[in-house]
Amino acid sequence: MRKTKIIATLGPSSIDKVKELSQYVDIFRINFAHGDTKSHKEYFEKIKEYSDASILVDLPGPKIRVGDIKGKIVLKPGDKVVFSPYEGIPVEDPLFYSGVKENSYVLIADGSIKINVTKVEKDRVEGVVIEGGTVTSRKGINIPDIKIPSGVTDNDLQLLKEALDLGADFIGLSFVLSKDDVLKVKSISKDRAWIIAKIEKKNAVENLKDIIKVADGVMVARGDLGVEIGLENLPFTQKKIIRLSKLYGKPVILATQVLESMVNNPIPTRAEVIDISNSVSEGVDAIMLSDETAAGNYPVEAVKTLHDIILAVEKRVKTVRPPPLTGDDAIAVASVNVAEISKAKLLVVHSRSGTSIIRISRLRPKVPIIGLSPNKELIRKLKICWGVYPFLTEKSLITLNDIIAYAEEISKKFVKCNENIVITGGDPTLEEGRTDFIKLHQIVC
Repeated sequence: MRKTKIIATLGPSSIDKVKELSQYVDIFRINFAHGDTKSHKEYFEKIKEYSDASILVDLPGPKIRVGDIKGKIVLKPGDKVVFSPYEGIPVEDPLFYSGVKENSYVLIADGSIKINVTKVEKDRVEGVVIEGGTVTSRKGINIPDIKIPSGVTDNDLQLLKEALDLGADFIGLSFVLSKDDVLKVKSISKDRAWIIAKIEKKNAVENLKDIIKVADGVMVARGDLGVEIGLENLPFTQKKIIRLSKLYGKPVILATQVLESMVNNPIPTRAEVIDISNSVSEGVDAIMLSDETAAGNYPVEAVKTLHDIILAVEKRVKTVRPPPLTGDDAIAVASVNVAEISKAKLLVVHSRSGTSIIRISRLRPKVPIIGLSPNKELIRKLKICWGVYPFLTEKSLITLNDIIAYAEEISKKFVKCNENIVITGGDPTLEEGRTDFIKLHQIVC
C-alpha cells in the first residue's frame, strides 16, 4: 500500500486519460488559471464519471501572465523586447505596469527567461533579454519584490464560488501573503472545502507559522517560490515548510518540476528520482504533478513512475516523528507505539471531525491507517493525508463498543484471524476533535 499520495493536474494531455490515471491518482487538480466556466464543468464531470478521486482546484491569485500568443516568441540574449497589450509580448494586467520599475527584472516561466527593464510607460515596458528562451501563451511572469496588497483577488472569489458549486474538495490558494488571506477564503468556503495555502511568496515564508496554523493544508510551490527567495535558498525553505506542517498536523504537498523531464521523455532524470526520494524521506503527505500530466507527452507514464519511486522509497525510509503538542497528541503517539510494539496490522481511527485521523497520520506509523468517519465530505478530504485509507461508516456509531465492533468488521477485509489491530480516536459521546481512547484488539473469527 502506497502511503504518500499522488496529485495529478488535468489538462489537454490527460483529460481523456482519467480512467487510466485513476489507477494511481488520489487527487486530481484543475488549474482555474486556465479555461472557462464550460471547460471547468467538463473537467469535473469527466473526473466524476471515471474516478472516485478527490478534486483540488487552484485559484490563480494575483498571478501576472503572458496573454494569448499565436505560436511562440523565441528570445535570445541581447534582444530588445516590448511588453504591451498592443504589441510585442502581450500583457494586460495593470499590476504589471504599476509594479515594474527601470533596472528591475522581469522573469518568465519560473525564472527561466530573464529580462532587464530599460523603460516604463503607462501601458508599455521595454527591456533587454539577459537569459533567453521560448515564450508561449499564459506563461507566468514574476517581478521580484513586487508589492501587492493581498493574495486574494476579486477574480479568485468569483472562481471560488464556481469551484465550491462544482464540488471541489480542496482549494489551492495561490500567492498567500499572510494568514488573513487564508481566513478570508475560509470564511466563505466554511467546511465545504479544505483550504491549501500555497507558499510561493517571500511574505508567506516570513509569516509561515501563522499561515500554517490557520490553513487546512500547505503546498510547497517551488516554481514561484524559487524565483522569490533565490534557488540557493529553496532546499532549506522546503525542509522548513515540511517540518512545520508536520509539527502542526497539516497535510503538506510538494509541487513543481517533480518529473519535468517527462513532459518530453518517457523516463525521468536521475536527479528527479533522488528529489522524489528525498521528499518522501522528509515525510510529505502528497506529491503533485503539473505540466507532466497536464501538457506532457507521457502523462500516464509520469504518474506510474512517481508511484513506483514512492513505493520503493517507502520500503526503506523511516521518517522523524514530530513531538506531541497536546494531551490528545500524546494519546496518538501512544496508539502508534502500541501498534508497532504489538506488531498490529492496522491502526483503525474513528473521527467525526478528522482531527484524530490527522493526529495519527502526522506520526507516519509503519502500519496502514484506516480512517473511519460518518462524514462523506470529510472522507473525500482525508485522501490527502499520508497513509490514510478513509472509509465511510455506514452504521451509526454512538458508543465505544459500536466503534470496536465496526472496526473489527472492516479490518477482517485486510487482516487474518488472531492478528492484532489498534483502535483509537474520539469517544462519540464526548465533544468532537478529541483523541481520548486506545484499544489493542485481536481479530476473532
